[in-house]
Amino acid sequence: MDDTDLKRYLSERKTSSFKETLFSLITKYKLTDVEVYKMAALDRKLFSKIRCNGDYVPKKSNVIKLGLALNLDKTEFDTLLKSAGYSLSSSSFDSIIAYCFDNKVYDTNLVNNYLYSYCETTL
Repeated sequence: MDDTDLKRYLSERKTSSFKETLFSLITKYKLTDVEVYKMAALDRKLFSKIRCNGDYVPKKSNVIKLGLALNLDKTEFDTLLKSAGYSLSSSSFDSIIAYCFDNKVYDTNLVNNYLYSYCETTL
């Protein structure tokens, strides 16, 4: 295998960054930054860090909150998670989150109630 093969292999596996993925979804749904960070209950400074630093990746719980705020379908949510280097496991917490996206449950309070009722950490 030579250097050209490796470069081609790496370019084929390259995915969009979290920042690129997030802001393309925000554009797709015609939302403003303010609407999104308020719906996700994120601090303006944190959202600014995401916008200004292309390499910054928030905690998984914040990525989940952004997915809920954007009302993403399960496929879009999985893409957003993957772009941040995360995925959902078979844990109780992750299964509840998957259930919510599969069933279009986007209300953070309701999601937190589900998590709390199964003794999981809330968002």
